[in-house]
Amino acid sequence: MHQLSIQSLKDGIWPLWYRFRFFADLPGILRILAYRKLRSKFYKEFWAEIATNIGAEIHFDGFGFTRINSNDLTTFVKQYQVMLDSPIMLDVMGNKGLTYQMLTGLGAPIVPHQIFPISDMAEAESFLAKHNRVVIKPSSGTGGGRGVTTGISSTNQLKSAARLAARFDKNLIIEKQVEGGSYRLLFLNGQFIDAIRRDPPVVVGDGLLTIKQLVKLENKHRMDVMPIRALSPLVIDKDAHNWLAEIGLSLSYVPNMGEVVQIKRAVNENNYNGNVNVTRQVNQDVISGCSYLVEKVGAKFVGVDLICKDISGPFISNNCLIGEINTTPGLHHHYLIANPEQGNPVAETLLEYMFSKKVGVMELGRRNTSLVPPDMYFDEEGYYCQDDIRTQKVPADGVS
Repeated sequence: MHQLSIQSLKDGIWPLWYRFRFFADLPGILRILAYRKLRSKFYKEFWAEIATNIGAEIHFDGFGFTRINSNDLTTFVKQYQVMLDSPIMLDVMGNKGLTYQMLTGLGAPIVPHQIFPISDMAEAESFLAKHNRVVIKPSSGTGGGRGVTTGISSTNQLKSAARLAARFDKNLIIEKQVEGGSYRLLFLNGQFIDAIRRDPPVVVGDGLLTIKQLVKLENKHRMDVMPIRALSPLVIDKDAHNWLAEIGLSLSYVPNMGEVVQIKRAVNENNYNGNVNVTRQVNQDVISGCSYLVEKVGAKFVGVDLICKDISGPFISNNCLIGEINTTPGLHHHYLIANPEQGNPVAETLLEYMFSKKVGVMELGRRNTSLVPPDMYFDEEGYYCQDDIRTQKVPADGVS
């Protein structure tokens, strides 16, 4: 009992320690704030262009939302978030452990995995012994690859990665490290609308700078060079250290001129060159299988993440496995791509669907004069009037 209490105390301390390290990392916090500003800039310009493309009006209010009007209909967006799936749907699908359980029940080909609490590492250690190389990630509470460590091959690496992941959730997932390309298939109301291959982040040598210096230069370009090339920094973390050690390199290595060096396995921190549109290459079997799963879970706007040896091959476990289902898929992944000439108008398709089907929209365009008290009226300048005294002006779009 005493031993259990000590272990529970230790397990509770690790998340607090990592959070302390996070808030004590002033350069890291400043970097997050800088990229938050960059992301806001991107999506502000992004939605302005998308609204123009579909003939809609756009308004930026002071509450952090963007309002898009089409005829008498209005929808609100917040960066990549749209008004389609309910908050509880987003919470359910955002829990990777729960999502895996649902997909398993549907017979989907899923990456071999085990869900375990940070308080009991025995199951995870047994899983590692069976599969030799694994991935650790939080079950929920995160996105964008945060808290994920790949390339784990030792017990010490396992424990370190688990403590990092536990900063986000005490329930963790251990997965077999599966080789293959990382793909995201995008579905709207069950219909396939786009696919991209997401390659890991790389740097290119110049014969002078070390890997560490090249990463720093890449991050400088991401902040300073326009047009925008990425919305997150490239961070040297546990995943990067594991990968570089696996290929026999260190941060002090100086790549030759033109030598391409992969920095980590996780793809989330790549730039536009690492996103390639492959819509025309996806096997119809893969599309049909993913569409079936999306329709069964009932989510409207979904990105299905796959690990595939050959995306043009069949939807079977020795070729394609489901890694995640994302109900808040980042739209920028489909626009910041290496081959924009082959891109698809994903956001335009999304808004046109919402407005045409009246899904995820509000009917705020017209004033309802029947709601005005009998002794009040609108004057020609749009003010409520009572006894010839103006009270409140109503905007032309009817939104006060």
